[in-house]
Amino acid sequence: MQLDFTRAATGIATDRMRRSTGASTTTRRRKKVPVTYWERGYRSHYYRNERGEKLGEVRLSERGEVPVVYRWSAGNYSGAEGSLAHARMRVEETVGFGMRQLPLF
Repeated sequence: MQLDFTRAATGIATDRMRRSTGASTTTRRRKKVPVTYWERGYRSHYYRNERGEKLGEVRLSERGEVPVVYRWSAGNYSGAEGSLAHARMRVEETVGFGMRQLPLF
């Protein structure tokens, strides 16, 4: 019995060989992730997108006001938190929710 090495392999092995050698003509493009960042100010922080548009903000309570509270606002939502980390998290959640949620009315 003589083996025929000139015949092309069929099935899964062929697909794996194409992928490993780069013979595939289609390339996958990654989705562009929107870039957002926090801009730090003296008594406030602003959450901005890649164009520099303000998406939300966190402000420190007035001087002498006890207890010290961080007030946040993003879109039509606002609130108060006891720490800067929690206030920032609320702004990011609200902006993320607002980008996905369609207006009901």
